[in-house]
Amino acid sequence: MHFERTFRAAGTEYADYDKMVPAPYLRGTFGLNGAPESVRIRITAAGFYDLYINGVRITKGILAPYIGNPDHVLVYDEYDLTPHVRKGKNVLGIILGNGFNNAYGGFIWDFDKAPFRSAPKCAFCVEADGKEVFSSRCTLRTAPSPILRDEYHEGEVYDARREIANWASPAFDDSGWQSAAQARTPRGECVLADFEPIAEYKRRRAVAFYPAADGYIYDFGVNTAGVPVLKVDGVRGQEIRLVCGEWLRGGVMDTQNIQCGVRMDRHMPDNQTIVYICKGEKGEGFTPCFSYYGFRYVKVTGVTPEQATADLVTMSEQSSALARRGYFACSDRYANATFENTVRSDYSNFFYFPTDCPHREKNGWTGDAYLSSEQFMLLLDGQRSLRRWLACIRAAQKENGAVPCIVPTAGWGYGWGSGPSWDGVLTALPYMLYRYGAGREVLAENADAIERYLGFLEGLRGENGVIAYGLGDWCQIGAKNEADYWTPNAVTDTCSAIDICDKAARIFGVLGQEERRARAQRLAASLREAARENFIDWNNGAAAYCRTQTAQALLIARDVFRKEESAQAMHALLEMIEGAERHMRVGVLGIGALLRVLADGGHADLAYEMAMSPDRPSYADQILHGATSLWEFIHIHKPGSDKVALGRLKSMNHHFWGDIAAWYMTYLAGLRVNEAFDDPARIDIAPCFVRQLGFAQARHITPRGEASCAWQRRADGKIDLFVRLPQGTHGELKLCGGWQSTGDARLQPGGNQFVLSRSEGKA
Repeated sequence: MHFERTFRAAGTEYADYDKMVPAPYLRGTFGLNGAPESVRIRITAAGFYDLYINGVRITKGILAPYIGNPDHVLVYDEYDLTPHVRKGKNVLGIILGNGFNNAYGGFIWDFDKAPFRSAPKCAFCVEADGKEVFSSRCTLRTAPSPILRDEYHEGEVYDARREIANWASPAFDDSGWQSAAQARTPRGECVLADFEPIAEYKRRRAVAFYPAADGYIYDFGVNTAGVPVLKVDGVRGQEIRLVCGEWLRGGVMDTQNIQCGVRMDRHMPDNQTIVYICKGEKGEGFTPCFSYYGFRYVKVTGVTPEQATADLVTMSEQSSALARRGYFACSDRYANATFENTVRSDYSNFFYFPTDCPHREKNGWTGDAYLSSEQFMLLLDGQRSLRRWLACIRAAQKENGAVPCIVPTAGWGYGWGSGPSWDGVLTALPYMLYRYGAGREVLAENADAIERYLGFLEGLRGENGVIAYGLGDWCQIGAKNEADYWTPNAVTDTCSAIDICDKAARIFGVLGQEERRARAQRLAASLREAARENFIDWNNGAAAYCRTQTAQALLIARDVFRKEESAQAMHALLEMIEGAERHMRVGVLGIGALLRVLADGGHADLAYEMAMSPDRPSYADQILHGATSLWEFIHIHKPGSDKVALGRLKSMNHHFWGDIAAWYMTYLAGLRVNEAFDDPARIDIAPCFVRQLGFAQARHITPRGEASCAWQRRADGKIDLFVRLPQGTHGELKLCGGWQSTGDARLQPGGNQFVLSRSEGKA
């Protein structure tokens, strides 16, 4: 089948904050003389579409076909219409939503200035036994739908009184409808959707509901993403309003934590709002189809006490339909809850690609995905979706190698919000995809873009050889605001650039691109020398001159200190930690390095104490304060209070602190998949038996099958260790801290069992 590029729209007028333009119905008829063996359609939209054939809705996913810049990519879906068509007249029906094509709710990120901005439009082609019988080049009729407003950041307005019965059936008379207009064809590359659609994966009932000052609050028990579903015995003309939020303050819905400052400055109303106007029928209702929300609570106004039943509102929990790949459990309830919160935040922030949050922005922040790249690979099967998003990142890359901090973008994000600590996604995602089971093709298809970006990196270096460009150690624990990081940008940017070069060199090595590999290695070595000259205070030992946990941990993690200096560098880090009373004082760039270098240096107990002790800013403290997903900040709370001591509560559903889940699986349980990046069939086991845990276990589904590791302490002080590797893999048991095994350290496919004991004199 071919991709049709003639687009149709209801007209040229499109909605904004001051003007509602209803989502249009489009309808067209085509005839079939006989009974074809196969009737298929390929359809795309600049915006969202909802597809019907002869009155039957057949849209395969939610928010189809994609959320993206239509001048970069046009995603087509393909459907088999054969079961739904008949001899004679057939009707194709489409409802169009704004989607990213007219995302006026993203004006803060210049979506309102998008050069492609227009009314939603679609293109399609229907073929019977391989011959075209109908397409968007043909005549289509259009009329306004009951969806009076739709914006996927903001919400929807639906007037059920305006519904047109049987509008997509062959018997319907559309003679009173207008002709649809031909629209400008976007410039994006046409690609067939080969990734997971967005789908509902759970329907939740409220765990509690109760009256509020101006309505009713419905509590769904967890903070996640999706849409509220309304069902009511309505009165004609009754207007019901649903506002979705994460937070109650004194029992009252408060959405300020998910409002951008610009919105509040302009005194704009709540985002994430659905308005439903009843037609006056028993059991009527509404499920938003062109928007989604991040929420735990729904405030409902405009209903009577009799209507406010337990089933008035349910939650359709939604995400890209990614299979689960990773599992972890241990003896600490805080760690178990944190792991599940990470899974929930990963799912609720994956709508075709990783977003920062499912409410305020819904943006594909590249730095967030850079930080979460390993946890995504361990927890979810997002290979196809992430490869599609990488293609969008490459499409957004400029000729000089620069990439924006959000993808998709309408042109914003190449300056203030980017930099190596965000741009690293271009290297980290293909690196982790290959490491966890994708083929060499994922490296090959990104190699040119990575090479171009290395040239951009070289151009960012100052006279002193380091890089200071873009965002730094975001959401510093102990800081008032997210941008008040304590570690200078030059340190984090240069360390991120080293990481980019190291990963690039390994990627080019796998591909056999030796000249590129050597270039990446030279740049990494030069950056390390510049970091040594500029960032280390040699007069006070091997310590970062700014003496922050983030700086010291990153300099250790990126091998800026030489082997003979490592003990002294670790001692300096431990001094900083003791000076902070063993509290974490890092941001999102520092957390992963801190936990890893401590564990690698024999201090996994300390790392666990810092991350998981409930008596200080930590992941456990989030749980104590009611977190059911990962928050944007690890806050310092006022003693004995839910109030934040510094700054204010912001988003309660961000995934960029979720690398802790990867640390649980790879360090606490010890599952190390292709760690050296040279053997996809290798799975080593290297657990850290931290004193705080009595047992830990992890499972990960690799392309070859499930790998698992579980250990448990015995009363006699020994440890039972069980390992299972899938067929076609191999590995080695790597023990530290004086632990010794009873058997051969080489791991074989199938079950491997060990009894571990500790050498005398080891603490």
